[in-house]
Amino acid sequence: MIKAFALLVALAFALPARLGAQALADPVCPVTECDYPVAECGYPAAEYDCAATIVMHEPGYELFVGTMHPAAALFMDYFDADKAATEHEGYQRILRDMGVEVVTVREILLKDCVDSCGNPVDGDALNELRAFASRFLKYTCDEGVDSAEQAAYRSEMLARFTPQDLVNIILLQPEIILRKTDINTNLEASYLLHPVMNLFFMRDQVITTSKGVVVGRMNSSQRNVETDIAEFCYRKMGETPIYRISGNGAFLEGGDYLPFGTLSFIGKGLRTTQEAIDQLLENDLIGKDTLVVVCDSWKSQEQMHLDTYFNIIDRDLVTLCANRVEAVPGDKDFLTVDIYVKDMSGGYAKVSSGIPFTEFLSERGIGITPISRADELNYANNFLTVSARRIAMVEGQSSGLQSALAACGVDVTWGPLYNLTKGYGAAHCMTQVVRRVPSAKDSDPEDTVFCGGLL
Repeated sequence: MIKAFALLVALAFALPARLGAQALADPVCPVTECDYPVAECGYPAAEYDCAATIVMHEPGYELFVGTMHPAAALFMDYFDADKAATEHEGYQRILRDMGVEVVTVREILLKDCVDSCGNPVDGDALNELRAFASRFLKYTCDEGVDSAEQAAYRSEMLARFTPQDLVNIILLQPEIILRKTDINTNLEASYLLHPVMNLFFMRDQVITTSKGVVVGRMNSSQRNVETDIAEFCYRKMGETPIYRISGNGAFLEGGDYLPFGTLSFIGKGLRTTQEAIDQLLENDLIGKDTLVVVCDSWKSQEQMHLDTYFNIIDRDLVTLCANRVEAVPGDKDFLTVDIYVKDMSGGYAKVSSGIPFTEFLSERGIGITPISRADELNYANNFLTVSARRIAMVEGQSSGLQSALAACGVDVTWGPLYNLTKGYGAAHCMTQVVRRVPSAKDSDPEDTVFCGGLL
C-alpha cells in the first residue's frame, strides 16, 4: 500500500514485481476495433481518429506525498492515493479493452533494463537509466562531512541500485542531508523528497502534433522536471522530440492542444502563452495549414486548459462548458479565437482575431453539446475520444448529459475516477496519444451531419 511507505524517511522503494517484468514493444498500431478502415497509423491528426498508442503514468508513492498538502501539489483536495492508483489501473484496462495499446512511464524506463523476472540486464539502456537517475539523487553535506568522500559514496550507491530503484529515484527526487556524529556510522541524515506528484497527468508535458512530439514548458515550478522525464521516455520509445519550448514567458502545456483534422485548436490562457504559440508557428511544428487560438482571458484554475472546458467527439460534434456557451462579450469567461493560416511563403499569418468561439464552431456546422456546471465539476468535459463518437468518460454524469450523448450516437464507456479527479484532471489529462489511425478524409463542413447540439 502507498501509505505503508515510511513517511519521507526510510525511502524503502518497494515496488510491485509485475512492473519490472513487463516488456515494452516498439511503437506499433495494434488497434483492432476502429470503425474506419485501418491505414498506416501516424501522429494524431484529429482527436476523433482511432487511438492506437497511449502513454500513461501509473501513480505510486510520489502521489501520496503530494496529497499531504493538496494545494501546494496543485491538487483540488485531499484524496486516497491507494484508491487513486487502483482507479488508474482500472482506466488502463478500459482503454486496453477498447483496443488501445497503453504503455506506462515505468515500463518505458525499465525497457531493456530488466529481464522477465525483473533482474538487471547490463547494457546501454541500463547505463542511460543510471545516468539519468543520477541527476535526481542529491547528497547535501553539512559542516564536518567530507563532500568528496560522499560524492564517491553516492557514485558507488548509484552503481549498485537496481533498475527499479533508479526509477524510484526519478519519481521521488530524494535529497539526503548528511550531518557528522561521533557514534555508530559517524553520520546521520534527514531525507527530503521532491516528488513528481503530477506526472500521472501525462497530457501536459508535451503535445503530439501531426509532425511529432513537441516538449512543452510547464507553467508551474512544481512540474518543471516532468518535461525532462517525458523527453527521456519519448526518446527511448523512438519518438525523438522535434522541438522543445524555451525562453522567458513561453509556456506550453499539452492540455491546451487539440488536433481537429485540417486544423488544430490551441488554448491561450492560464497555462499556455502567446510566446510559446509563436514558437510553434515560427518553427512550423503543427503540421496544419490553420491554427485556431482559443483566447481565454478568465484564466481560472478550474478551467486551466482547453480540454477542461472544450473537447472533441467527432468532426461535427464537440462539447463546451455551459458557462462558455452562455457567455456574451464583456463576460470574463467569453471565448474568442484568433486564426493563423499558412501563407504562400510557408509562414503563418494572423488572418482573423476576436471571433466569438461559438460563432466559429456554428459557422462550420459543428454541433455543441453543453456541459452543465454540475457535470463540469465531475470532469465530464475531460473525456478521451478513442475514435469518432466513441469516448471514455468519468462515470456519474447527469441523466441529461447521458441522454444528449446517446441522442448523438455517442458510445460512452464510463470509468470510476473519483479520487483521481481531485488532482484537477480526468480521462483526457491522464493520457498522451502518440499514435492514431487516420479516419476517412475530412469532409467539407457543408457535408457534415448536424447532431442535436445547442448550436
